[in-house]
Amino acid sequence: MTHWLTEWLPRLVARAPATIHRKLLAAFLSIVVLLIMVGAVGLQALSGANSRAEEVVTLQRKIAAYRQLQHDTTAQLYSVTSALLVPDAPTLEATVRQLDQFGYDFDRLQFVAKDEVELLAQLQGEYDQFIQVVSKVVELIRDGRVREGRALQAAQAGPLADRMERLTNQLVNRAQADMVASIEANQAANLSSQRTVIGFAVASIALALVLGYAISLSVIRPVKQMEARFNEIASGDFSGRIEVPNRDELGKLAANLNRMNDELGRLYRQLEAANLAKSRFLAAASHDLRQPLHALNLFVAQLRAETDPAERSRVTAQIDAAVTAMNDLFNALLDISKLDAGALAPELTTFPVAHLLKQLETTFAPAAREKGLRLRFVPTAAWVRSDFILLQRILLNLVSNAIRYTARGGVLVGCRRRGPQLRIEVWDSGIGIPEDQRENIFREFYQVVDPERSRRGRPGLGLGLAIVDRLCRLLDHRLELTSTPGRGSRFAVSLPWVAAPQESIEHSIAPKAKSDPVSGKLVVVIDDDALALDAMRGLLRRWGCFVVGAESESSALASLAGDDHRPDLIISDYRLADGRTGIEAIQRLRSALGARIPAFLVTGDIAPERLREAGANGLHLLHKPVEPMALRAMLNQILKGGGRAADRLQATATHGWSTNPQPAADPSPAHPLR
Repeated sequence: MTHWLTEWLPRLVARAPATIHRKLLAAFLSIVVLLIMVGAVGLQALSGANSRAEEVVTLQRKIAAYRQLQHDTTAQLYSVTSALLVPDAPTLEATVRQLDQFGYDFDRLQFVAKDEVELLAQLQGEYDQFIQVVSKVVELIRDGRVREGRALQAAQAGPLADRMERLTNQLVNRAQADMVASIEANQAANLSSQRTVIGFAVASIALALVLGYAISLSVIRPVKQMEARFNEIASGDFSGRIEVPNRDELGKLAANLNRMNDELGRLYRQLEAANLAKSRFLAAASHDLRQPLHALNLFVAQLRAETDPAERSRVTAQIDAAVTAMNDLFNALLDISKLDAGALAPELTTFPVAHLLKQLETTFAPAAREKGLRLRFVPTAAWVRSDFILLQRILLNLVSNAIRYTARGGVLVGCRRRGPQLRIEVWDSGIGIPEDQRENIFREFYQVVDPERSRRGRPGLGLGLAIVDRLCRLLDHRLELTSTPGRGSRFAVSLPWVAAPQESIEHSIAPKAKSDPVSGKLVVVIDDDALALDAMRGLLRRWGCFVVGAESESSALASLAGDDHRPDLIISDYRLADGRTGIEAIQRLRSALGARIPAFLVTGDIAPERLREAGANGLHLLHKPVEPMALRAMLNQILKGGGRAADRLQATATHGWSTNPQPAADPSPAHPLR
């Protein structure tokens, strides 16, 4: 019984497919129905008691009528006797009146005792005879025949009166017995009614309590379960789930809680994985930064003491290689930050794939020859719609990885037509990728273990394929991978194919002589780092610029005082002294000079927020370390009035891509990848 009350019934209520509001409303309606039933039973009991009381009253009336008839019979005999003794007119009149009253009482008796058919019939006969006898006696007395009247009374009236009295006594006794039985039945019925009403009341109270307990338990128990689960989630435990049988709002809430728990657990695992990856990255970055810095220190020391021109040239080349390695590390991290920040917006154009493949071949041919690998690019005349620079970056990473992880054999790059899509494929005969690592390789800082490559040199950071995956999703290009461990891999990028234009566009890509947009321009450089300021000032002056260098916008305004020539460009570091920013410095300079002077920022902060903040203020942003090519591309673009995004310019210059790629048509037929 206890289990039924605490488990089965609350579970049954919880599983009812109704809202909590409807369940409570149904419970209250049930209680109201029970109260109505209790009231109806009570009214029925009262109605029965009233009927029985009316029956008792009726019996009392019967008894009174019977007693009255007995009294009238005796009174009638007395009147007749008086008339026989004193036969005068008043006495006879009284006897006649008494006779009329006797008839009236008998008529009333027939009304109140109409259910006593048999006795009334006998009484009726005796009454009729008694009336006739009494009437005859009265007539005899009036006629002066008193003796005959007395004889008639004695012979007939007396016996008739005795029989009538016996009959009325029977009626009285029967009515009294019925009244006693009715009183007893009334008492029993009252007791039964009390029990019924009390039973219904107790049942109603019990049912109300059971319903209230079941509904409250069906609500409170899930709430307590969810509270406990929330506490577990708050403590970092995402392994548990709650099972709530409710098919109401609480059931939906519990299902949402389970989904939230699963999502939080997934995000928590991702966060842990990201933290582990960041830790691995910091460890790898620390190592990879220390290596070229260590080499730079040694090379700089060697360069100071070296007098042989050939050796100085070799050391200078090694210094340049060390700086390039550091830049590669920073650029990879910067690319990830820009993609995560959503700072890259694709610029879709149509262009021939041949021009892109030609640039890739020029870039990687020396590296392939150095490793003794065959590098082949299959000719194609296909045109596609994509972002040239971002697609070039995707293929740069894929081809670079293919060469890096291939020790023998070669690398093949070609295209396949698949309906409205063109698939650019990169094949290699390298180490391959095991099945259980094919999803991991697209995560940041993850690399397939290659013992032979680890012995040959630095393993890198494992950011290339993460960048490829992000760029493909940004461009909505499908990325596919097939691989056989020990035999090689194939990466394929699918992008929209377009028909080649009919006109020749050779004239559109012919080189044109252009004046230098940088030479002779007045540039304001703001940087609170003296070394960085001096380096920037020296490079700009070598490019023919007039430079005003300052640690703040106030110093720059002081240097510009008295000069009627307004600056053509402002370059500011993002973080300046006293907590100020380059954005504030540029805004103050523009306000003081009364013109919206072109400007861009330089910063070593690679946080995505910096990219969004610069974009919100309409400023381009270059990340340190800035290579001279990237800086020159930015100056050329701004000073000649172009509008390409700074991040794209930086990426283009940093990786040696064309700042204004104009691919030429290739008349050679499309060749399938073999």
